[in-house]
Amino acid sequence: MPVHILGLPANMDKINAIAKKHNLLVIEDACQAWLAEWRGKKCGTLGDLGCFSFQNSKHLPCGEGGAVIGNDEEIMDRCFSFHNCGRPYGSVKRTSGYPIIGTNRRMTEYQAAILLSQMKRLEKDTQTRGENAAYLTSRIKDIPGIIPHRLYEGVTRAAYHLYPFRYKKEDFNNVSRGKFLSALSREGVPCSGGYGPQYRDGLIEVALNSKNFKRSFSEARLRRYRDELHYPGNDQLCREAVWLGQNMLLTTKKDMDDIANAILKVHENRDKLA
Repeated sequence: MPVHILGLPANMDKINAIAKKHNLLVIEDACQAWLAEWRGKKCGTLGDLGCFSFQNSKHLPCGEGGAVIGNDEEIMDRCFSFHNCGRPYGSVKRTSGYPIIGTNRRMTEYQAAILLSQMKRLEKDTQTRGENAAYLTSRIKDIPGIIPHRLYEGVTRAAYHLYPFRYKKEDFNNVSRGKFLSALSREGVPCSGGYGPQYRDGLIEVALNSKNFKRSFSEARLRRYRDELHYPGNDQLCREAVWLGQNMLLTTKKDMDDIANAILKVHENRDKLA
């Protein structure tokens, strides 16, 4: 399940090669990646299924909900049936009133109307975000301690649900990221530190302690899994990441200058942040 996090495409060449080698299916989480592209193909169309979100923070919102796309008609029939209370649809044969267990995930007409309206501006907004993101990168890449994101070579378009860069406190007199974020916010630039290390949030331990896991795996295997649950690269990124909201990229080039100038100002006055 590759995630095109922040609207920045994952390396689908490597992911699909691994899936092919081990006979695995690929389900793309493209919830933040509307119109993003890998080698000219839209994210969500590069695996067996693609999943998208209409949730309110996304850049194609209608309040809540999402979409699933794929080329296997039988699977798509089952998806449709599942979202419509398990009722039969297409190849999902009627063996009873409700042949599969389903849920009510049906979109209202009011939501659909909002969504259709949003679609009219999606292409233009995506282009604006891409242009502003490229310009902002050019402005901040030479500021000491600021490392803009990098796109894989195969990315032909990023969606920029969020704009990320890394903050290296060593170049800011070891001022914590929290103080940097606070200072940047006071300069009128809303920002956040993004996700924390989610594999440490307790949910994995709940699963490992569940009756099903304890029945399925030996105590030694569960202990080995806990011992191997260490991802230093992920932890480093969670410590250093700074995110800017996608709505900030829908403004003007001058606004990008304001953001870059604010970051530079914080760096120039780093002695006053300690």
